[in-house]
Amino acid sequence: MSPLTVIVISLFTNPWADSIVSFDEGIGGSAGYNLPETALGEPSRFTGENVWPGVVSPFNSAWLSDEIVSLGAGGSIVVSFNEPVQDDPANPWGIDLLIFSNTGCIDNSYPNGVVGGLYSDDGGLIEVSQNGKQWFTISTTFADGLWPTRGFIDSQPYDAVEGTIPTDFTMPVDPRLTLDDVLLVDNDALMVLYRNSGGGTPIDIAETGLSSISFVRISVDASSKLSPEIDGFADVNPQIAGDVNMDGVVDVSDLLELISAFGPLEIGTPLADFNGDYIVNVIDLLELIGNWS
Repeated sequence: MSPLTVIVISLFTNPWADSIVSFDEGIGGSAGYNLPETALGEPSRFTGENVWPGVVSPFNSAWLSDEIVSLGAGGSIVVSFNEPVQDDPANPWGIDLLIFSNTGCIDNSYPNGVVGGLYSDDGGLIEVSQNGKQWFTISTTFADGLWPTRGFIDSQPYDAVEGTIPTDFTMPVDPRLTLDDVLLVDNDALMVLYRNSGGGTPIDIAETGLSSISFVRISVDASSKLSPEIDGFADVNPQIAGDVNMDGVVDVSDLLELISAFGPLEIGTPLADFNGDYIVNVIDLLELIGNWS
């Protein structure tokens, strides 16, 4: 394989924001949390090293100054992607972009992990652009909100060592899920709803009318009393029709998961709906068979 080929593949498989275009920390943000580069690359999976180490989980968000960047009143950050983020109907639930922050779940039964609400859900206006000049507002959500980041599949909320199975930061949580759905739910039940997702605020760029975007801007109103913190951005990985578990192949494992999910697509069930009607039926079965690996 030539060096050029290696470079092309490396760029293509990088789903993270690549560059800081501009940064203004604003006024009244968290002191010392003013390194914009922390918003580049993969979001944090483990936090508090050498201080209070712990896995990043919905109950234990990233908090070190080299993991998140804070935006005070009037502040903003603009990042760019080398590979444009596409409005791709093959993306799970049509979600194209994920924004990771330090929002977390209040633990109503520490240290057991029972959802009692949210902390650090501090807003932040989201805008996207193809060229960095014309901006389109995302009106359906804010940057620092649902869903809290989860670093490992095989970790409990406050484990002091890293897990062995990383979550997928390019896989969104089902966007139909709401905070009301998970209030007083324990960690195990919450993780069933997350499946293999690493969380993140889900964004469908279709509402802007754009086919793709290369720039994302998060900004805070000059009168705001809240300071959102940003950890990262991810381009969602499209799903091969039939690949229920999204492991890159369509095989008997996917067939069994599809059969188990037959009927209305409930939140937390296998992602076996390939035409976006939220029903798993013979149409989806035929798609799976047609793409058998």
